[in-house]
Amino acid sequence: MMENNILNNRQEKELAKEALEISLKNGAEHARVTLNMGMQNAFAVLDGKLDRLHMANDRSLYIQLYSKGRYGVFSTNRMERDELEYFIKQSIAATTLLAEDKCRTLPEKSLYFKGECEDLGQFDPTVLTLSPDTKKEIAFNAYNEIEGKSKLIISANTEYGDYLDYQYMIDSQSFEGESLQSGFTISAECSVKGRSDARPEAWWYDSTMQFSDFHPQGCGTVALERALAKLSPKKVKSGRYRMIVENSCASRLLSPIISALNGDSIQQNNSFLLNKLGQKVFPEHLNLIDTPHLKGMSGSRYFDAEGIATKNMSIIESGVVNTYFINTYYANKMGVRATVEGPSVPSFSTEGYEAGYRNLTLAEMIKIVGDGIFVTGFNGGNCNGTTGDFSYGIEGLLIKNGEITHPIREMNITGNMISLWNTLLFTGNDARRCTRWQVPSLAFECADFTGL
Repeated sequence: MMENNILNNRQEKELAKEALEISLKNGAEHARVTLNMGMQNAFAVLDGKLDRLHMANDRSLYIQLYSKGRYGVFSTNRMERDELEYFIKQSIAATTLLAEDKCRTLPEKSLYFKGECEDLGQFDPTVLTLSPDTKKEIAFNAYNEIEGKSKLIISANTEYGDYLDYQYMIDSQSFEGESLQSGFTISAECSVKGRSDARPEAWWYDSTMQFSDFHPQGCGTVALERALAKLSPKKVKSGRYRMIVENSCASRLLSPIISALNGDSIQQNNSFLLNKLGQKVFPEHLNLIDTPHLKGMSGSRYFDAEGIATKNMSIIESGVVNTYFINTYYANKMGVRATVEGPSVPSFSTEGYEAGYRNLTLAEMIKIVGDGIFVTGFNGGNCNGTTGDFSYGIEGLLIKNGEITHPIREMNITGNMISLWNTLLFTGNDARRCTRWQVPSLAFECADFTGL
């Protein structure tokens, strides 16, 4: 069975090594081979019936070739040796037809991850032993948390899912590394009848890497509560309001910063953080760190997609931009040293906050903010990577006297990313463990909202 092959993968690993040897024997100066093997399962319930089953197993070889100053990327799921050799020979021939690009190289050897490290706790063999009946039951239990709980319910669906993912990577500079992950997920979505033709809907999910940490109970209840909370929204006048962005969507505001720190944006002059390295751009109390070796986190890793070793790093320290994320290609183009391709598990440190503003719950944040808007989701919009100017449609709730009053509708938030982040008041203690980026709820002193 596929799952046994993933755990007992000696044959597949030997095949990956053969693919590397074949590449070098047939004209590639350098090569990287990545073996991916995985399985996915899903049991979905729609309006009380088992609506969809999904079971998929896959394995593939991802081959990167460096030949005569050219670079080609190819993949195949045909693992027979004769077919693989023919495929690689054809791939090398095709690579020589590409334009020369001397910036395409393997990383500097000294940057590689080396040796064995402590297990990151990302694999649970339970994923191989759970019965279909158990998976179905989990999905139906989540649905039963919604069914019949309100006369306003129009439709509801829930889904249990799990996965197993194995990756093995080697290259012609003697790098060798592997990772094994499992995951268990529950999600729920429902729509309810609102005024006139309005059909508010909401969803919720949770996931873990260890089944012992997996607690699907309550997922359906939260989805229903979030849908009902959207009933009878009111328009609010345009203006500058204090703002809290919920942990479920706060990464939308961090994403433009991470993108602006990426080497491709920097090299192409398409970043609002261009030439900001070592400069104080953000408020004193903004500290963003990357901790890639946290146990049990889906984003944790010892090396990136090039084999470059990860490490704890300060991304923004006391408002100062400390690093860019530059892979080997863009490092060569820019004449600098590569770092890593991107953050693994970015999170916020409360270093720099006054004692009363550390470790705040969401309820405490709402009390402190007093009056403002609590953003619970974004509906479209974009951010200009070059200028940092943004415009997003939002949904959320009005805060009055430290209490949630009513949902709002038809509002946008506009502004500039650097300006907005410089109004950061404080961060919460509620980053969701199920997310790769550990972004908690965020509170800002002022944001520009357009409504009436």
